[in-house]
Amino acid sequence: MSYNILIPSLPFLIAYLATYTLYKWGLIKKGLHINLWNIILLASFIISGGAGFILMILMEMGVVSTINFGLLFWHVELGITLTLVTVFHFHIYWKSTKKTLFGYKKKGMGS
Repeated sequence: MSYNILIPSLPFLIAYLATYTLYKWGLIKKGLHINLWNIILLASFIISGGAGFILMILMEMGVVSTINFGLLFWHVELGITLTLVTVFHFHIYWKSTKKTLFGYKKKGMGS
C-alpha cells in the first residue's frame, strides 16, 4: 500500500498560510485563526484516532476485510495531516510550547 504525503498535506499547508496571512494583515483576529486550527486539530485527532480504534477492534476480533485496508489507508493519511496540523499548533503557541519543552527560567533568580 502506498501512502501520499504531499496530497493530504498541501491543502492544509495552503489553508494555514492563508489564515496566518489574513491574521498578519489584520483581516481576521488572532483568536479566529487559533480557534479554526484548534478545531481542525481536534477533528483530525478524532477521525484518525477513531479509525485506529476501529482497526484495533477489528484486529482483535480477527476480522479481515477490504474495510480494514481502506480504514488503514485513511488512518495513516489523517495521521500525516494530524502531524502537520500539530506543527502549526506549535507555531501558534510557540511561547508556551517553548516553555513546556525547554523549561522556564525566571529572570533575576540565582542558581
